[in-house]
Amino acid sequence: MNIDHERKQTKSKWYENYLPFIARSPEMQIKWLVSVFRKGTLTDQEITPYIRLLLTEESEYRMVHLKELFKDVEPSVLTKMLLAADIYDTIKLMGILPDPIVSDLVIALKKTPPPYEKNKELLVDRLYKTIYDRSHGLLDKAAGLILSTDNIPENFEFAYGRFKEIIRDEELLSSLFPRAKV
Repeated sequence: MNIDHERKQTKSKWYENYLPFIARSPEMQIKWLVSVFRKGTLTDQEITPYIRLLLTEESEYRMVHLKELFKDVEPSVLTKMLLAADIYDTIKLMGILPDPIVSDLVIALKKTPPPYEKNKELLVDRLYKTIYDRSHGLLDKAAGLILSTDNIPENFEFAYGRFKEIIRDEELLSSLFPRAKV
């Protein structure tokens, strides 16, 4: 029995070392990411492409499957994943993370669009909308925390105020036209 156990470990090590990330199942990709975060062997910038690969396929089935898989991941690892993700992947992560907490939202709200992004306001609005859809109250708490510090991202106050106006407009329109989809 001991020999069989050693063989299984050897196969697992070979698999872990030589199979490319993209050829793995989502379960194995998440397992690999968790192990990398625990070991601390890669920087956030080195991990960002792997998060992008994990979230590349945006089918509804895939996102529901990832949401289920993320339920088993430690909250500290999910926080590290948010720190390593760029704003595009943060939008996707905020949609599938199980029970995000205020500190996770603060991390997400501090993400800024890259300089080459042509529609920065639209991208920031998408991030805020994703967070708002998850929890109205947590968005306001996280924004309040950011605004109460000295480390406020550039244009945060303007962007957050603009988003709040968009939400008020949507609420007004939906009250005037209840059957319309906003």
